[in-house]
Amino acid sequence: METIGVDLGNCNIKTSKGIIVPSLITRGENYLISTGYQLEFNNEILIIGEGDYDTNLDKISKENLLPMLCLALGLSTKEEFVRIVLGLPINQYRSKKDKMIEVIEDNKILNFKLNGVERTIYIEDAAIFPEGVATYYSLDVDKRRELIEKDLIVLDIGGRTTDIALLKAGKKRSVAKSTSLDVGMINIYNDMINEINSLYTLGLNIEDAEGIIKNGLEVDGEKKDTEFIKDIIRNNIERVFKELNISYPVRTSPILVTGGGGRSFFKSIKRRYPSARMIEDNLFSNANGYKRVGEKLWRD
Repeated sequence: METIGVDLGNCNIKTSKGIIVPSLITRGENYLISTGYQLEFNNEILIIGEGDYDTNLDKISKENLLPMLCLALGLSTKEEFVRIVLGLPINQYRSKKDKMIEVIEDNKILNFKLNGVERTIYIEDAAIFPEGVATYYSLDVDKRRELIEKDLIVLDIGGRTTDIALLKAGKKRSVAKSTSLDVGMINIYNDMINEINSLYTLGLNIEDAEGIIKNGLEVDGEKKDTEFIKDIIRNNIERVFKELNISYPVRTSPILVTGGGGRSFFKSIKRRYPSARMIEDNLFSNANGYKRVGEKLWRD
């Protein structure tokens, strides 16, 4: 039976099958002019891949949890029966793991339509694993063997949170310390858009931020100075550096960097911490790690 790792991120939905879709949702039937995926679930039509982010930090309280899971599985497999591993931020893992399992157990049979095609997926088994920590298990055997005698710091900068974990040396890793900070790409985008709207009396949305970072800002046909964006980014990433410096052995332990924000800020991280290493498949490292955890857990 197929095991699928599902990372329901605040910026993107990702799976161990290489699926990635922006975590944006629009409610309604205006799908003829949409480039997103049309999902019908519980008698409601949603467009996933465009619309608005759900910035709720509590993953279990997200109203779109089950629709996003339907989309992730519907795009990842043609099978009816699957096993899945999902993640929770480190600071939610202990207190909310059982609740997340309960939500999945109550919805083990998922009936939905994806782009007009009826689907039924049965979740045979489900497990929950901490975000960030899963990245270590996404590494191939040779890389894990190379690092086996070293304590490791995993730095996962995602859409809404930054997860940091200290993994003790040894074949069976244990989490010696962990932190979750409300620093992520969506936070930076939000700060940025608020500042731009205030400066230029505009009504831009958070979804406009990425384009401004890439292409600059033009107002009334005139290019505007966006140097202030560097200060916003610096202020956010400095919170991460402060936590690392105070609470983690950054001078003696390698730092494994992952997440979309990890890639964006890696040059700054590497300058500050020469031992930092960027995970190759950073966007999928949690999802791939979840899959490996599940395969080990459910050896048939």
